[in-house]
Parts: sequence; C-alpha cells; structure tokens
Amino acid sequence: MNMIIGTCMRSKKEFFLRNKYMDWGLHFSQKIVKDNNIIGYHAPILNIDKKESISILKNIIMNIRGSDYLTIHLHNGRVKNINIDNLIENLQIINEYAKKNNIKLCIENLRVGFSSNPNNLIEIADIVDCYITYDVGHIPYKDRLEFLEICSDRVYNTHIYEIEKDGKHLPPKNLNNLKKILDALLDIKCNIFLIELMNIDEILNTEKMIRGYIKQFIGEKI
Repeated sequence: MNMIIGTCMRSKKEFFLRNKYMDWGLHFSQKIVKDNNIIGYHAPILNIDKKESISILKNIIMNIRGSDYLTIHLHNGRVKNINIDNLIENLQIINEYAKKNNIKLCIENLRVGFSSNPNNLIEIADIVDCYITYDVGHIPYKDRLEFLEICSDRVYNTHIYEIEKDGKHLPPKNLNNLKKILDALLDIKCNIFLIELMNIDEILNTEKMIRGYIKQFIGEKI
C-alpha cells in the first residue's frame, strides 16, 4: 500500500503558494516539505451556493494545474439556509472545470451545518460526481465510523488530528481514540493522510505515531 502522509498548517493569514496563488486556508508546512512537492490544496472558505464562488474556484483551479486535488467547503458552517439547487448547479460547473484540468475536487465535512450530515455530503457528491475529504476531527468520536461508512465510496483523502475544540485542532496524545477510524480508512484504501495541525512538534509527533501504526496495520494484513 502506497501511503502519502502530508503535513499542513492552518493560518488566517494569506500565504503565497505555487503560481502566486493566495490561500487563506490550509497549506503544507514548508519547514517539513522541503522539496515543494505539494500534491493538494485547500481553497479559501466560500459559500458554493453563491454565483461568485464559480469564478473564484475556477481561477484557483487554473493556478494549481498539475496538482492532484483541491479540497473545498460547501459553506462557512454558519449559514442556516443553503440554496441546494444553486449549490448543486454551481458545484457541477466547478467540478467539470476541475476534471478538465485533471484535478480531483473534494468536498469536506464540517463540524456544524449542512455538510456535517453525512447523508447530505454523500448525496451532493453522488449527484455532482466529485470526491470527499473526510475530516476526522470534525466528527464526534461516537459517530466517526458510521459517518465513514455512509461516505466511504467517495472518500479520497482524510484530515487527521484528535478533534476540533473551541475552533482549535488538537493533537492526539496517543492513538487510542483514532485506531478504529484509522483501521476503517485503511480498509477502504484511503491512502492520503493530511495531519492538520499548527505546531511543528505536534505534527512530527503525530506523523511518527501514524506511520508506525500504518506499518503495523499493513504487517498484520500480510
């Protein structure tokens, strides 16, 4: 099994990435990924049911051609009423443009709102024919396996950390709370793990634990 374990950091400040694209969302830590081999990007947070999201995301896709995937949020997690028809129509346009540029469009589950419901997320992904970024920390511990089971056919990559609390991503002290979901992700052949933390030491420690666990998992399967 060829695993890709990426590291990323979260910031509210803009960062210049390849081709001068500014991202207010997530980016790989250049202190760790020294060869600048970034395979994926995370778009700034937009409400996809708004028409202006189309041109913004098309411009992003144009500027990251040659990358593997682009993860987006369907909404900002605060909106109460989403126009589903508009969201689907806009997302279809964006996804077709991504496909033409050989980029996999992935929609991420959020902690609250429309896309925190796995049935909503898989329905949209199936209609549009796009992928899902499975964010472990956005889901309560007790719901993680059921959420993944519902969405497993569309999951392309995953964001790994302990849990999000009070707007902060917390690192795992150990893998006790993550072992079952890691097993399930590996069973469905999800092989892109992105450690979504801010602190370099926390990233490296989490990476070490996950690499060790994956090695053990693969050994037990042989």
